[in-house]
Amino acid sequence: MMLRIIVLFFVVLMISNDVAAQHCPYDGMHLVAIQVIDKGGRLPAGMDSSFYLQEVDNPMADSCAHAKGLLQKRFLPADGFVAAYNKQYNRNGYNKDLDRRLKEAGVFARANMMLSLNQAENTCTYTGKSETVYTNYIYRQRKFVIVYTVNGKEMRTPLPEAFIYGVCTASRELEHFKPVTITVDQ
Repeated sequence: MMLRIIVLFFVVLMISNDVAAQHCPYDGMHLVAIQVIDKGGRLPAGMDSSFYLQEVDNPMADSCAHAKGLLQKRFLPADGFVAAYNKQYNRNGYNKDLDRRLKEAGVFARANMMLSLNQAENTCTYTGKSETVYTNYIYRQRKFVIVYTVNGKEMRTPLPEAFIYGVCTASRELEHFKPVTITVDQ
């Protein structure tokens, strides 16, 4: 009788939502989004500037196990971002589910430029000294600034870690989504 209870417990555990939520097609994907506006709070007309996410303050960037070196990624306008994740997740409807989740979180309504980081781009992984046969991995959150040029002058806006959102379905971070707002003077 006790064996049946234990087996039943494990069967229920295996089919519960919490266990299923751990398997996510977007596992490790992180979203960074910005809202670029002018002093009047509107999207600047004819904005001729590229916006980049630039890693800073990581003297050991070349020692990262994956995504080595200081990272630099370009922000994409919403349609370019959607095209990129449609290409990456266009299997089994994952791209449509991601699109729905981002719309529900208000990403496209509140941001006009965005990018995604994979786990290795978001977190630098080092191999540390190990006292056992197991590898001792050290994970370090990367630090970023948003770099752009206005009227020939390079500008930098720090990206607080709280504005890097995990996208996996098990994560609730998108429920609190807010973009970084950058006001440009043209």
